[in-house]
Amino acid sequence: MQNISRIYALSKRNVILRYKNSLVGFFWGFIKPLIYLMIFMVMFSQGFGSMENYVLFSLSGLVLWFFFSNVTGQSVGSIVGSSGLLKAINIPAYFFPLSEIISELFNLFLTIIVFLIMMNWFGIVYSPRLLLIIPCLLLFAMFSYGLNLILCSVNVFFRDVGIIWGTIQPALFYLTPIAYPETMIPKKYELVIKSNPIYYFIKLGRGIFYENITPSLHSWYVCMFISFTTLTIGLIVFSRLKNQFISAI
Repeated sequence: MQNISRIYALSKRNVILRYKNSLVGFFWGFIKPLIYLMIFMVMFSQGFGSMENYVLFSLSGLVLWFFFSNVTGQSVGSIVGSSGLLKAINIPAYFFPLSEIISELFNLFLTIIVFLIMMNWFGIVYSPRLLLIIPCLLLFAMFSYGLNLILCSVNVFFRDVGIIWGTIQPALFYLTPIAYPETMIPKKYELVIKSNPIYYFIKLGRGIFYENITPSLHSWYVCMFISFTTLTIGLIVFSRLKNQFISAI
């Protein structure tokens, strides 16, 4: 019970600090995808003019991408940034990247509620299938948490990790079919795109939001495999390095 209250306190602190002195608060999570959407519409309006409901297509990918981008960008330095707390009180180090995931999930759910209302104007079909986004997000959060454990633990010893990750993220964005449909990917680059694990979560979420379908069991199994494998690797890496955090910080 004490651990739960500590995680809650850290998550609450993250939300408060993130939006402290901010004029629009959590609505930044809503505004950022909208800005990207407007850029996409200006840049790709000619190429995708014949595509059905391009606004909904883009938004369904952008919402998930910004969750991943925000949570990994914030978590990579979560151990180093909380070195004072880690040294002052007896608190498990994994609480810090976990609290980042929880606080960002809170922001994501608020953002999705706003988008669901707005998406009504763009033709989203309200149905019980939309509830499938909950297990989709939980799997994506598990994957992100596993990756965060690797990034934040290695970043304690090599501070370049945060800079490298910030450089890699834009490349990952364009290697993921968010602004463009899969049909545009040349055959020779399909393997490169499908080697990106984020691709499978975007595809799963887009099937629910945009295509209004129940994703196949194969799609769920692939995302489950990626999530559990990444989380397992993350826990192994983190557990092997955590005892050296205090001396390295």
